[in-house]
Amino acid sequence: MIEKQPCKDSEAHIDEAAYEAWFIEQVQAGIDDPRPSISDEEARKLMAEKREKIRRGKFL
Repeated sequence: MIEKQPCKDSEAHIDEAAYEAWFIEQVQAGIDDPRPSISDEEARKLMAEKREKIRRGKFL
């Protein structure tokens, strides 16, 4: 007797659809966020500071 195997393509499609829905939700949350935006330069500066603290072992 042949056992039925789950169809990998349908699982991948479900995963892709779930990811796309999650991604759209995340983008919309960012658009709807009432907090003021910061410049790219400021964001890069903040991330560089965080990376440096992690590199030195001083976690946030």
